[in-house]
Amino acid sequence: MKLKDITESSGRWSTPSGSLEANAPVADGGLVDLSLWGTSIIGLAVQCPDGKYFGSIRAPSNVYDHVLEFLKRNQGRKLREVMDAEIDISENENGRFRTPQGKGRRRNQNH
Repeated sequence: MKLKDITESSGRWSTPSGSLEANAPVADGGLVDLSLWGTSIIGLAVQCPDGKYFGSIRAPSNVYDHVLEFLKRNQGRKLREVMDAEIDISENENGRFRTPQGKGRRRNQNH
């Protein structure tokens, strides 16, 4: 499953000039920073040739930690590549979500 299939984008980006833009040219920008907004929203900072754009994605609470770790591992890549990347969020027999490294977190584990 692709990351873009399990997350919901805010659809609007804060531009380097401070305005909000629905069709900001961020797909080929590099993912440079993440911020946590509560328990389901992850803030994204994307560096583009004309400056830094800020947006967010919403991840379901049961896979939020996994999505956050996936984004951390992919900082520096183009946003388009990150959102199109495959992410395995299926559960194994121990009630853990599988990760690309074969490790996982128990469902409902709090931090």
